[in-house]
Amino acid sequence: MLSSAELVLWAIHHATTLLFGVFASAALCGVEINGRHSLELVGVGAVTGCAFGLANAVGGELFARQAYPLVVHLPLVVYLCVRYRLSPLLAILGVTSAYLSCQFSNWMGIAAFAATDSQVAYYAARIITTLGVFAVLLHWASDIGPRLAIKSPTELEILLILPLVYYIFDYATNVYTTLFHSGSVVTVEFLAFALCAFYLMFLAVYLREYEAKEIAERERWMLATRDSAAIKELEAWRQSGRELSVLRHDMRHYLRGLAALIEEGHADEALERIDALCETNDRTAVRRYCANETVNIALSSLSADINAHGITADLRAAVPETVHVGDADLFSVVSNALDNAIAAASAAPEGKRFVDLDLRYEDGQLLLLVSNTFGRAPHMVDGMPVAQHTGHGFGTKSIKLAVERMNGNCQFRINGDRFELRAVM
Repeated sequence: MLSSAELVLWAIHHATTLLFGVFASAALCGVEINGRHSLELVGVGAVTGCAFGLANAVGGELFARQAYPLVVHLPLVVYLCVRYRLSPLLAILGVTSAYLSCQFSNWMGIAAFAATDSQVAYYAARIITTLGVFAVLLHWASDIGPRLAIKSPTELEILLILPLVYYIFDYATNVYTTLFHSGSVVTVEFLAFALCAFYLMFLAVYLREYEAKEIAERERWMLATRDSAAIKELEAWRQSGRELSVLRHDMRHYLRGLAALIEEGHADEALERIDALCETNDRTAVRRYCANETVNIALSSLSADINAHGITADLRAAVPETVHVGDADLFSVVSNALDNAIAAASAAPEGKRFVDLDLRYEDGQLLLLVSNTFGRAPHMVDGMPVAQHTGHGFGTKSIKLAVERMNGNCQFRINGDRFELRAVM
C-alpha cells in the first residue's frame, strides 16, 4: 500500500508523463505549440487521462498499463491525424518517439530507487527528469518537427523503424509479459538482434533513398544547366543578328573596303573577308516564321540539323510579337521539342524522316503540336518517354518543367508511326 506522499507523487508522475507524451508527440509532428494548441492538447491529455484512470480503477494498475496503447496512444494518433491532417505514418512516428523519450525518466527512476530503496525517490526522479526532458525536447522539436512534417513516406518509414521496434519489444516483454525480467537469454538477446535488424534495414532503405535523391539532384542540375545554355544561345543569336544588321547597314563601306583591297592586289585577303561574311550570314540567318522573334530564332537555330539529316520538315508558327510567357521558357520548349523531334526522325529510314511543328496563339494561349517519325518507338512510363541510355531524356523533362513554369500542361504520346507532343501554355 502506497503512503500518502507516494500516492501524490504517483499521480503527479502519471500526469506529467501523460502530458509529456501528448505534447512531445504533437511537437515532433510539426504542430506549433501555441496557446490555442496547448489548451487543446491539455484537453486531449485530460480525456485520455480519465480513460487511463478508469482502466486503473476497473482492472488495477497492470490492466491500465496493458490498456494504455488503446486508451491513450491510439486516440492520440487519431486526434493528430484528424485535427492537424497529418499522415498516419507521421503521427505514429511522433507517438512512438515520445514513448521512446520516456525511457530517460524510467532509467533515472530505476537508478534512484536502486540507490535509496525509496518509492518517493523513484517518483521524484522520474518527475524531475520528465520535466527536464520535456523542456529540452520542446526546444529541439520546434526545429526538427517542421522538417519531419515534410518528409516523404519512405523517409518516415526509415525513421519509424527504431521507435516502433522498441515500442513493440517493450510492451511484449515488459508489459504484457515478464519475459524481460525473467533472465531468459532469448529475451535479453532479442533486443540486440532487433537493433542489428533495424540497422541493416535502415542502411538498405537509406542508401536507396540517398541514391534516388542524388539522381534527382543531378537531373535538376543538368536541367538547370540546359536552361542556362538555352538562354545564352538565345542571346547569342540575338547579338549575332544585331551585328549582322549593323553590317548590312554599313555594307557600302564594307564593299568599298573590299574594292580597295582588290585594287591594291590583296585579292586573297578580300576573298577571306567575303567568306567570313557569308559564313556569318549563314550562321545567323533567321527565317521569319511569325512576328515573334524568340520563336523565329528557336526554329531557325535547328534548320542546319534538319538539312544535314535529310529530314522533311513542315514548321508553322502564328505567334504575335509579344506573348504572356517569358522568352527563356518559350525558347526552351520550342527548341527542345524540335531538337528531340529531329533526333528521333534522324533514326528513321531514309525517305521516312518527317517532322511537323505547329505553334499558334489562340484565345490567350500558346498551342504547340510537334509530330515526328522515329526509328524505334520510345518506351513510355507514366506518360513520359524514358531514355534508353544514361545522359539522355533531359529534353522532355526540360519541356515539362518549362511548360509547368508557364502554368500550362503537356502530353507525350505515340500515334501510329508518329511520336507527338502537345502543349498548352
